[in-house]
Amino acid sequence: MKKVICVIVSIVLIIGLCGCRQNVTEFSSNEPVVESTQSQGYEEMSLLYSYTDSFNPYTAKTAANRRLSTLLYDSLVKTDNNFEPIYNLASDIVIQDNKCTVYLKDARFTDGSTVTADDVVYSYKIAKESSAYAHNFYEVVSLAAVDSKTVVFTLSQSDPFFANLLTFPIIKTGSSGVLDSDGKEIAPVGSGRYKIAQDGTGFVRNDDHYAEKGIIKNIKLINSPDAISTTHYVEVGAVGMYYNDTNNIVRMSAKKAEVNLNRLVYIGVNDSYGSLATREMRYAISSALNRDDICQTAYYNNAISATGFFNPYFKATKALQTIESTPNSKITVENLSKIGYNKMNSNGFYANSSGNNPVFTLLVNLENGSRVAAANLIAAQCKTAGIQINVITCSYEQYLERLSNGSFQLYLGEVQLLDNMDMTQLVVSGGTAAFGVSDKTATQSAEQQAEQNAPQISPCKAILDSYHASQCGIADVAGTLLTEMPQIPVCFLEGVLFYDSAVKGGVKASSSDIYLNFENYEF
Repeated sequence: MKKVICVIVSIVLIIGLCGCRQNVTEFSSNEPVVESTQSQGYEEMSLLYSYTDSFNPYTAKTAANRRLSTLLYDSLVKTDNNFEPIYNLASDIVIQDNKCTVYLKDARFTDGSTVTADDVVYSYKIAKESSAYAHNFYEVVSLAAVDSKTVVFTLSQSDPFFANLLTFPIIKTGSSGVLDSDGKEIAPVGSGRYKIAQDGTGFVRNDDHYAEKGIIKNIKLINSPDAISTTHYVEVGAVGMYYNDTNNIVRMSAKKAEVNLNRLVYIGVNDSYGSLATREMRYAISSALNRDDICQTAYYNNAISATGFFNPYFKATKALQTIESTPNSKITVENLSKIGYNKMNSNGFYANSSGNNPVFTLLVNLENGSRVAAANLIAAQCKTAGIQINVITCSYEQYLERLSNGSFQLYLGEVQLLDNMDMTQLVVSGGTAAFGVSDKTATQSAEQQAEQNAPQISPCKAILDSYHASQCGIADVAGTLLTEMPQIPVCFLEGVLFYDSAVKGGVKASSSDIYLNFENYEF
């Protein structure tokens, strides 16, 4: 079962690389003293890291070190902020049926050795065992090196967007898991834009990197072991960049770049409960939502309204998704009327001919303040539209237990979708985030299907099976999911990268690499 992730975003005051730079000195008391010194220009930037953690991208425990590792290690592919692949070490990628062939650029590791197909295979074997990257390989049956510059992934199914998952770092064969004389892990050998300085206090530019060299020659690393120290360093302007996609935000006065996350907040539906089994009721609830208000109020504008099941920035489906970001009472009333709720009762809810209105409960875990706020907004918005929803809060453990045993009607969930945009785990019965989704079709009950000796298969599963057999395209999937609406998409969350105001021309960042165009910064 995939864990549901909690998110709001927060951030802090930043002073940049120009003018007066802050120099941080740490004393034995561990209390940082910040001294103002004259800037040495734009050749150095200070970033936060964890001294006790590794820079091995496969074993690093802190988010800061994992993000920094994208400067030390190249991957085959990175994705941009619209989830389009950018070739990194890959010079070309050809996907045909269930085969993905990757051709490598001429590149060298920082020790001077050549990056080869064997290094890709070595890195893949480590990546598929790591918690950070294993999920990207659920379709991979095997990986083989055809020659020194070519590897072939064999997949269990067709996936035209598989290249988006090739973001795992490539490290030199045999360089992972090496310890120094003190028993501390030595960072593997990479081929990235930067390499670790000899004194271990920062990164230095890799002047042998195959791509364009940036202005910033040195990256100074400041140890930030906890949230309190992070807040302090950012507030005093000791760092040049700061990223956050969590609940704990410290406001900063600097430029910022939104990072699109493929992290969907949605209303999960138990389709075996009453009128929730009908598409019309799900449509009615969806059209009652003011998604823009939820993004602004519950998520402090660090979210974007969902227009469908796919991220609104994903180009392949952008023009196909039609969910409105503000309420549409006409759609709500029409769909409620179709299932017999066509007149308002004395309590202000749409009811049937007997005056009875449906009452639903919306389950949410109380530890996440933004999600509770969103749930309460959803209930209020639905009440305005004439649909009664009562919010039930519980602990995260109880929340997961109730989802697992089906003891809910609606729940507010959050799921990290993969960048190949495979929706199977969300909309097909048995999926890791498909709580409450059954196999029955929208037009036939299980009894009717049994009478006809027909297999119980939902339209969502049918279309995804066809898609993975190369019998239809992503547009067909997007259309079917909107028609069936097994879950109700609400919004997609965003991260925020704050950066020095002296940077000209903007900063590009993405969920695969917040330092996406670090080498192109101009001041």
